[in-house]
Amino acid sequence: MIRSGIKRAFSSMPAMEARFPMSVSNAAATEVTTLANGLRVASEGGHGETATVGVWIDAGSRYETAQNNGAAHFLEHMAFKGTSKRTQEALEVEIENIGGHLNAYTSREMTVYYAQCFKQDIPQAVDILSDILQNSLLDPAAIDRERSVILREMEEVEKSQEEVRVLLFYFFV
Repeated sequence: MIRSGIKRAFSSMPAMEARFPMSVSNAAATEVTTLANGLRVASEGGHGETATVGVWIDAGSRYETAQNNGAAHFLEHMAFKGTSKRTQEALEVEIENIGGHLNAYTSREMTVYYAQCFKQDIPQAVDILSDILQNSLLDPAAIDRERSVILREMEEVEKSQEEVRVLLFYFFV
């Protein structure tokens, strides 16, 4: 019984592949490399002149407790406020001067920090991301300012019925 189910599943794969657009079918394979220090690096080749480099961290609301609830999201916001090597303005100017873009997001499962840039600027983008993740200042004045930003975001999420449904879904699953 199991064997026939597996056979049916694999026999329908060509039909499944035909339903995907060419851009998905022809996507480069993702290679995962584990460095000596345990860091996993996922990469895939592309045909364009731009790249996205990022850090995916297993830190989201799923891993938080009542005592540290919201910490990952708060740190995500604070990451771009300046480092011991770069002011907030210097971060913005440096990434813009290479035609790049910095961003981050926090989900239930993870926090992601990433930079989009031209391929030749990957080393500089990695340096900026490394600086943000290792040397953020966490200035008390910036913390106070950002607290109100996050509280406004929370109010917006609570007003959105779709967001509340997603939160309830996670709560009951």
